[in-house]
Amino acid sequence: MGLQEVGLEDVIPLRHDVLRPGQAIETCYFEGDDAETTRHFAWVEDGRVMSIATVMEVKRDFDGQTVAYQLRGMATDPKSAGQGIGSAFLQALHRELDDAWWCNAREVAVRFYERNGLVKIGDAFDIPGIGPHYVMRTKKTAGS
Repeated sequence: MGLQEVGLEDVIPLRHDVLRPGQAIETCYFEGDDAETTRHFAWVEDGRVMSIATVMEVKRDFDGQTVAYQLRGMATDPKSAGQGIGSAFLQALHRELDDAWWCNAREVAVRFYERNGLVKIGDAFDIPGIGPHYVMRTKKTAGS
């Protein structure tokens, strides 16, 4: 039970159900999914994948500090909503990565990420076909 590193095919079903419902399954595959430095994670309980995310090496500069990793495609099974699984998963990822990271958070997920230690950077922007997002990052800085 808990955080596990998994293969790409283990994250695709929840990506499709939660992040790309009604779209072609091909939209669930991200550029960089198969890169050597990319890692896919799941929160698994009783053999069932409850939450997923992918961590890619995508460097981004924040006020002169380079943050090397991007969290992408985080999703939690809607049947598990409100049970704290997404938060437990994200906190376990914080510990596993032990480094600063950033993400493009859907507008509806901003409060979730803020409650879990991320800060919003800048104004909203639109990802066509998906909707408004904010850049967010962990508060942890290099060397801290």
